[in-house]
Amino acid sequence: MTRREVRFVLLCEGSSDQALAAHLRKLLSHCGAGEAVGTSIPFGRVRPREGRPGNLLARRIDTVLSADSALDLIFIHRDANAAGHMARTREVEEIMSGLQRRSDWLPVIPVRTTEAWLLLDEAAIRRVAGNPRGSQPLQLPRPAQVENVYDPKETLRKALADASGKQGRRLNAVRKSFNQHRRILLEQLPVGGALQQVPAWCRLEQRVSAFVHG
Repeated sequence: MTRREVRFVLLCEGSSDQALAAHLRKLLSHCGAGEAVGTSIPFGRVRPREGRPGNLLARRIDTVLSADSALDLIFIHRDANAAGHMARTREVEEIMSGLQRRSDWLPVIPVRTTEAWLLLDEAAIRRVAGNPRGSQPLQLPRPAQVENVYDPKETLRKALADASGKQGRRLNAVRKSFNQHRRILLEQLPVGGALQQVPAWCRLEQRVSAFVHG
């Protein structure tokens, strides 16, 4: 039976990843949920009580579940980094299975980092860099190959600098604005489109659809 309403929380690696919550709302609706309501919390802002069992990540998740028993779903965001998608998924599975308080949950695991998903929209990169009509080559990967990029964060940093067309002090200003530019790109990241060619996103979409219709 399709769920009419989904209340969720996204536990994410950092404050700059909080914008993913808006995309998860869209994805839940896209997959058939009647209404999706959710928020995001960086792991570092969760203060678990002393004396709880488990590692720090497990204690933080348990604290969030304790604070809101009405949650339908918890998203756990973990960049794959060098560990890989499957290793990160198993890590979260082990943590969730060991918790006394249970909840439906889904992993959100970009390969290698969230920045990989931000490399898919050349026009957005040029726009955020302040030079939407620029023609400088950015050497961006194709969507199907984006997960093979060794350091997506550095690749995005370079793409924004190149797209700006700036030099000297103005270029330094662009580089110093990387976190702000990254946040804007994440907020504007469209659901679907080129993301449909990225395996990690497709796995997430399949899991969300199974949850909604389960």
